[in-house]
Amino acid sequence: MLFIDQPYIEKNQNKSRLVCNINIDQTEKQTIWFEVDEKYEKYLCTERSDAYIIGLLNWAMRTHHDITCKTPVSEDLLFNLNEYLIPSLIKYAPDFHDVKIHAPITNETLPNEGGVGTGLSCGIDSLHAIYKHLNCSYPSHKLTHLCINNVGAFNNCYQKYGIDHIRKERYEIAQKAAAEIGLPIITTDSNFQTTFKQNHLLTHTYSSMFAVFCMQKLWQTYFYGSSGYDFNSFTLTNHAQKDCSLYELLSLNCFSTRCLKIYSEGGAESRLEKTVMIADYNIAHQYLHVCTQQNNNCGICSKCRRTILCLDALGKLDKFSKVFDLQYYKKHKKEYLLWLYASHKNHDVMNNPTYNLLKKEITIKIKLYYYFQKLYKYMPIMITKQHIKLNLGFIKISFKHKKKK
Repeated sequence: MLFIDQPYIEKNQNKSRLVCNINIDQTEKQTIWFEVDEKYEKYLCTERSDAYIIGLLNWAMRTHHDITCKTPVSEDLLFNLNEYLIPSLIKYAPDFHDVKIHAPITNETLPNEGGVGTGLSCGIDSLHAIYKHLNCSYPSHKLTHLCINNVGAFNNCYQKYGIDHIRKERYEIAQKAAAEIGLPIITTDSNFQTTFKQNHLLTHTYSSMFAVFCMQKLWQTYFYGSSGYDFNSFTLTNHAQKDCSLYELLSLNCFSTRCLKIYSEGGAESRLEKTVMIADYNIAHQYLHVCTQQNNNCGICSKCRRTILCLDALGKLDKFSKVFDLQYYKKHKKEYLLWLYASHKNHDVMNNPTYNLLKKEITIKIKLYYYFQKLYKYMPIMITKQHIKLNLGFIKISFKHKKKK
């Protein structure tokens, strides 16, 4: 059993923290905090347990814990979870626990600032959300705030570079970008992911919505731009081992209440279509960051390669010379095309549109090299000081090293 106590606020110098004690099986106590600049303290929500139920739901289903809350839960949220999300998830993941949530129920409306927000990670999905909703034609859906949260994304990728180091650098760059965009940015911090360790790919929707609901008195609308997949990729099949963005069409709708609507932003577009939309956006030219290795785009991780190739396919790569090493790419383009061909052969749905645009550049030589690499990977070769031995089952070949004269 998870027992979620009453959240409360405490000061931390010029910061304010929403703090909540969590009791696990009456044997272990953990404390989760979520921190903002003190000027945003009035938006921290002590009156509801919503944020903690959302953030810990996937963890509870995997570890077979029910949830009891001292603080009321919003009726809309509890209804959506009990009637739609939880039954759907356990139906397609037999190992998931049918979590029972015990909490006082309320349908009282909290004070709300009417804010419209999205995250500013400076990735393709993030910049697409900003580009599309900064000056949209729907007045109540125009962005009023940006935010950047520390609830797992940094822990997932940047251990070698330094988690605190990358977070500090990315926060500074996000603040510069927000100033140019012309919107206030809320920078937050939390120990949520380090206290309840979870696989970020499988749970990022839950942890990100934890951050949103910690400040639910600010948000009326929130655009969550997390996925390069469009709605055609929706699936619950084997969801316990897949990117949770694949079922955001369900989960984000279930997390939404009559006071706070969450959108799976960009779900109507593929990654290629999103890239087309931001390819001429000057903010993207200066601040696009997709790298999973370091503060500056490394150009060689999978996300960097995917983005560079996509921009090249669109004829827009030269506009991104400030964020990518274009000379390196042009010098090693055959290697990138080889990687793209390999991803196509591995049925990578996200890269297929780019592959279709660049496949004429993938020569027979590149394809043959791909197959040679696969053959070499599985070919049983033994190298000794005297011989190179190749064992193909019914054929055994041995090459003797030539002696130096």
